[in-house]
Formats: sequence, C-alpha cells, structure tokens
Amino acid sequence: MRIPIAAVVLTTMAVAAHAQTPEGTVAVGPWKVDAVSKGQKFERCTMTRTTDDGVDVQFTRDAIGLDLTMSSPKWKLGRGKSYPVELAAGSSVLQAEVAASGNAVSLPVKDERFVKALRLADALDVKGEGATIKVALDKSAAGLDRLEACYAKNGSATETNPFVAPKAKP
Repeated sequence: MRIPIAAVVLTTMAVAAHAQTPEGTVAVGPWKVDAVSKGQKFERCTMTRTTDDGVDVQFTRDAIGLDLTMSSPKWKLGRGKSYPVELAAGSSVLQAEVAASGNAVSLPVKDERFVKALRLADALDVKGEGATIKVALDKSAAGLDRLEACYAKNGSATETNPFVAPKAKP
C-alpha cells in the first residue's frame, strides 16, 4: 500500500506544529494567546506574534490594563530611556512615548478608541524616528477578544476544590 508523499508531509507538518505550541496556548490566526502564572498565582494573559521583519509583538492584559511590547534582538536601546512614536491603526492615530529596556519597548494602551481601531484595522504602523514597524492585524479582533476572555476567566477564577490551585487557561 502506498501513502502519497503529500499526506506524509502534511501529517509531519501538523505534528511538528502541534509540538511547537506550548500546552494551554491558543492560536487565533497568527496570534498566540496564553495565560501566564508565577508559581501557582495567575499574573496576566498575553497575545503574541512575530512580524515578517522579525519583531516580536506582544499585547499583555493584566490588572493595570492593556500593554503593547515590541522587541527585536537587533535593537540596542538605552535602558530606562523613552522614545517618541506615532501609532496608526486605520484612521486612528496615537502619539506616545515608549519606555525602553535593552532590546524592547513598551507602552500602556489606555485609549479605548485606539483599542477599537486595533480590532478593525488591517495593520498597525509604529513610526519611530528611524523607521516604521508594520504589524499585520489579521485576526486581531478575535485575538483581543480571546485575550480579554483569558484575563476575565483566570483573573477571577473560583476554585471548586479549595485545596487545589486552578490551572491557568487562555
């Protein structure tokens, strides 16, 4: 009996893809949503992806709210410095200062109008003084919904057994 090569390749790729996704991580299009705990204590939920240029993009939802972090091993940033940026999602534009740490920048996203634009736009442009980083926002509405659901579920988890800690699930 002969098995078509394409079937073997597709099966191998599916097994490899499943093996690379950590347990508890949920894929929403190109985004990966995960609950993060420290020990047995839930801390936050994250939604991550990598751009075509190798920039890691992460939205974090915690008790403070929504935060955007971007990092690249190519970046050399002044620790503790801040840099001006313009974020554009569709027709919504936000002027901000990103806080730097090594090879990463982050900023809280508190503007609800801008968060709505992130759900609807096709791309997020992050314009710095030296370049513009383009982040495709395909499936971002579903990803951000899943991120909020992850936080709501894990942030207010009630235990059915008071002697066993609940598992964090995205």
